[in-house]
Amino acid sequence: MVIHAIGKKTHRATKILRSAGLTPFRQILDPTAFARAWPKAVAAHAVLVPEVVFWLMATAALGEHSMTAAMVSFWSAMRVNFPRLPIAPLTEEAFCSARSALPLRFFLRLFVDLIERFTARFGGRFRWKGFRLLGVDGMEVDLPRHAHLRKLFPPPSNQCGPNGCPRGRLVGLVGLWDGLCHAFRWTSLAVGEQESARQLFQRLGPGDLLLGDRNFPDLESFAVLRNRGADFLFHLPSNRYLKKARIPTPSGRSEEWYVDLALPRRLSLAYPLLPAVLRVRILQYQRPGFRTSWLITSLLDTERFLYKELVELYHQRWRQETFHREWKYTLQLSNLRSHSARGLLKEVLVQLSINNAVRWMMAEAIRQTGAPRGDRPVDLRFLDAKRLILSSLPAMAAAPARALMPLYQQLLQTLAAQRILIRPDRSYPRRWDGRARPKGHGRVAQPARTTPREKAHAVHI
Repeated sequence: MVIHAIGKKTHRATKILRSAGLTPFRQILDPTAFARAWPKAVAAHAVLVPEVVFWLMATAALGEHSMTAAMVSFWSAMRVNFPRLPIAPLTEEAFCSARSALPLRFFLRLFVDLIERFTARFGGRFRWKGFRLLGVDGMEVDLPRHAHLRKLFPPPSNQCGPNGCPRGRLVGLVGLWDGLCHAFRWTSLAVGEQESARQLFQRLGPGDLLLGDRNFPDLESFAVLRNRGADFLFHLPSNRYLKKARIPTPSGRSEEWYVDLALPRRLSLAYPLLPAVLRVRILQYQRPGFRTSWLITSLLDTERFLYKELVELYHQRWRQETFHREWKYTLQLSNLRSHSARGLLKEVLVQLSINNAVRWMMAEAIRQTGAPRGDRPVDLRFLDAKRLILSSLPAMAAAPARALMPLYQQLLQTLAAQRILIRPDRSYPRRWDGRARPKGHGRVAQPARTTPREKAHAVHI
């Protein structure tokens, strides 16, 4: 635990943050991290310094209340150690001005710095057969109803027309076993998920295994990933690559085969180091109660990467859907407040930085409490972790410096006990799982689940 004494030479922001009750995060996001993100000197008498602005934004996200309520609680906590401060808190207008004055690069540097330090500390621990397991997917976020945002982030044309709620799209690259958001793209709905995802693929390299749903497998994605040396495992649509010539695999299983995919001239010119033909492996399987599914992967070795292992591994991708729910509701990503594109991106960066800080504490809890090697941060309950951190704030804010380390260790031990209960045979069908989905222009997609008559004639692999 990084402990900062309260003395005459201590920066005023450190005092403010200590009294505001944000001590559990001080080991991860300490003043040195903020100094790297904002190396410029700040006035000694200033209150809304970059560090304070960040934590005030984080307070609103963690506390699940309005910005005005966050300002009041933040200010009342400061007056405990600074009784000469006026009773009237800082106004919301003053905070918004300070947030607007901070450049976007401050939040970006802090976000990237946290990821780099997490990777340096835990990078080799949460792996699958030596691979860093990553997922990619997008989610839509409703934005404040403001005329300026409606122009930049127009609502879907099929929902309430031009008067609908502005909506943005966040495509994230996440660690499926550590829960970390490694990178993301924040755009309007005019930018497709595939386009944003390919930009994120540029951050991958050898030793990375990317999992994605049926929205991502295409030749261009394959070319980008293989050019970077990364591997992939995607859910394959039923109308893609299944009519190509099937090449038997060494395993001899009829449920898996190789396929050779010829790259078009455009991709061959863009990636000259790639072969003209990419060989991929397709796996067919069916789960009870569901239709037949197919996976496509660049992992060709059937002895090292067994058929059953890959089928089970793909369903780890569902964790990303859980992450999106945690970002939206546990960290209030669905309650953005800014009325400018730059302000919205700052809020997203703060909330995803807090997500990564909480995941850091969960990883530290697993490591320091002697948990088995196979345990991972995603095996702990994120919402309960956030609540425990918040409940420890008053005690750590009021404690003397010598008591901070024992309190922090106690928090880690409690975090490590918040296991997600495994409930086999539980099923939570989604809205469209049992009926066909309209795809537009008269096209209909078959439901994921089979009908009772189809179940009677199904042959499971």
